[in-house]
Amino acid sequence: MILQAGTPETSLLRVLFLGLSTLAAFSRAQMELHVPPGLNKLEAVEGEEVVLPAWYTMAREESWSHPREVPILIWFLEQEGKEPNQVLSYINGVMTNKPGTALVHSISSRNVSLRLGALQEGDSGTYRCSVNVQNDEGKSIGHSIKSIELKVLVPPAPPSCSLQGVPYVGTNVTLNCKSPRSKPTAQYQWERLAPSSQVFFGPALDAVRGSLKLTNLSIAMSGVYVCKAQNRVGFAKCNVTLDVMTGQ
Repeated sequence: MILQAGTPETSLLRVLFLGLSTLAAFSRAQMELHVPPGLNKLEAVEGEEVVLPAWYTMAREESWSHPREVPILIWFLEQEGKEPNQVLSYINGVMTNKPGTALVHSISSRNVSLRLGALQEGDSGTYRCSVNVQNDEGKSIGHSIKSIELKVLVPPAPPSCSLQGVPYVGTNVTLNCKSPRSKPTAQYQWERLAPSSQVFFGPALDAVRGSLKLTNLSIAMSGVYVCKAQNRVGFAKCNVTLDVMTGQ
């Protein structure tokens, strides 16, 4: 059937269309929180800063008007065996944040990325961002939560070097090296400095425990031995002097 202008049928369709448009204009806009693909798991180095990226969009903007958005934002940290810990919040226009934390952008930009400064190993965990957008009448027009896992890596702390055994000619000694703090766990390497430079490998070297076994000592094995504790974010060194003595 072809509808002619001015017929009852066209008038009915016009009323239905206007009614549906009005309902759509008053419907709730759906909000979605975003985290860039591949950035929901981050690593950073202790002492530095990191940005946890997040922003939100409104899926359906109201076409005939744009009521004032009132976002309620909470960033909190979850760690195994602990209660959730609030890191930053923006509620009723008031920002509350822990020292070293801040938003990267104005919240009016809809970018709610969080900056964490002067990182410590204890800052590792799952950060959850919760955004609840209300209109100026206090009614919610969208709510979403996203998570970002952060692992704070720690370069090896300065290790301590020690000598186990009495270094007489023909005897055996063990050089030990241990860093008190490292994440991921440090690996160890020993070398002897010039003039008789030498880099050691297994089986004399235990790269996990940091020990170096020297057998059947000779005067020529005397010298300064340097241990390097290293992981993928840094290294530190210590040394010990080996002075091989002749027997009495």
